[in-house]
Amino acid sequence: MKRLVVWLATGTTILSLAALVAGCGAGGSVGGGARDRDDSKALQSKTWKATEIAGVESVLASKEFEATVKFTEGQMGGSATINRFNATYVTGSGNTIEVGEPVNTLMAGPPEAMAQEQAYLAAIQKAVAYEVTQDSLTLLDDGGKILVKYQVVPDAELIGTQCQAIAYNNGRGGLESLAPESSITATFAEDGTLGGKASINQYTTTYTVSGRDQMTIGAEIAVTRMAGPEDLMAQEAAYLAALPQTSTYEIDGDSLWPRDASGAALAQYMAE
Repeated sequence: MKRLVVWLATGTTILSLAALVAGCGAGGSVGGGARDRDDSKALQSKTWKATEIAGVESVLASKEFEATVKFTEGQMGGSATINRFNATYVTGSGNTIEVGEPVNTLMAGPPEAMAQEQAYLAAIQKAVAYEVTQDSLTLLDDGGKILVKYQVVPDAELIGTQCQAIAYNNGRGGLESLAPESSITATFAEDGTLGGKASINQYTTTYTVSGRDQMTIGAEIAVTRMAGPEDLMAQEAAYLAALPQTSTYEIDGDSLWPRDASGAALAQYMAE
């Protein structure tokens, strides 16, 4: 009788060990799957807008001061808040990520916007992992803390879009914010005409788009002949001089940048 009890106990132990081994095998398989996970394709071909940034109490709500990023194969870039930035990145299994040192333009802006920009660029460089869904992205540091949270932003359509410029190429090598209380607008009509307000005067010209990002803007620009303050007339002249240099364009969420053949931005518009 005792032997029977011992045998049953031993048999139970064997069965328990077998179940434990099977369970460990299953658990190991799940863990291995998580370690091998690679969602890097889900990062690409979308514009992500930051809604939370480490070191920033509250992300600025104005469209003019958005922090964004768009990923392509091995390259990432977007608006750092005031300036444009580009950086390299590498992803690995387990949804790891390593971001290279960003290169950015050198425009100045309001103190709170520049502070957000510095915090944003510092945060993305600390990222070692990410979590991504169809409409959200989170960058994490090596302790699992949130560095940046994003939500996906649909890209604006070019044709038929009315845009408000927030910066223009000043002809001295960079973008410059518009003078206070001034306005530059652009509407890319379906019939191939481009027009709007150049600061003081109304203007009209033509444009064509081809391929994925090619654009030309006509050199012959019809402009009304109103006079205005000297600084606004200078802003208007620089804006109109830059337009015919357009070779390509970039859309990032609801922002639009016409660029020259070297890739330099000629203006920055926000879709209305």
